[in-house]
Amino acid sequence: MEKTVQEKKDSRLEALFIDELKELYGAEQHQLNVLPLLKKAASSLKLQNVLANHLDATREHVQRLAVIFEKLGHPVEARMSAAILGIAREAEQVIETTEKSTATRDAGLIVAAQKLEHYEITSYGSLAQHAQTLDWDEIEEILESSLYEEKEQDDLLTTLAENYINKEAGRE
Repeated sequence: MEKTVQEKKDSRLEALFIDELKELYGAEQHQLNVLPLLKKAASSLKLQNVLANHLDATREHVQRLAVIFEKLGHPVEARMSAAILGIAREAEQVIETTEKSTATRDAGLIVAAQKLEHYEITSYGSLAQHAQTLDWDEIEEILESSLYEEKEQDDLLTTLAENYINKEAGRE
């Protein structure tokens, strides 16, 4: 049976959940800035489309996370982690160190985008498990929806890399 916000007891796991939620919210917010840069740097139309779709999904994920804060009675708050800033910086380095309009750059952009995805997959998966432990069924369901979409985006990037971009980059 799902506990309501009024019934729940403060716990260390709840405190950890809120802290991780803030960090994930910060990561998603940061991606609203990073993904357009990756899309602009990409030369492959297929990669541009995947990144555009990821940006749309990210906007939805930001809204879902705000709903979770509201359901828990906490203000929406972003906390930036060193990890996401480092991953974003690596993405910028790919752009700075690869030749414009090449499949090699696109291959590097896919790697950068997948590093962002894997961070999110880990975060959503962990938070969903914590929500389950805390008997927050509705919150778990929201997180699982975003987790599923993050995994889909990762699969699209993998398919694009394996079937097109990496082969083309190998011929450059």
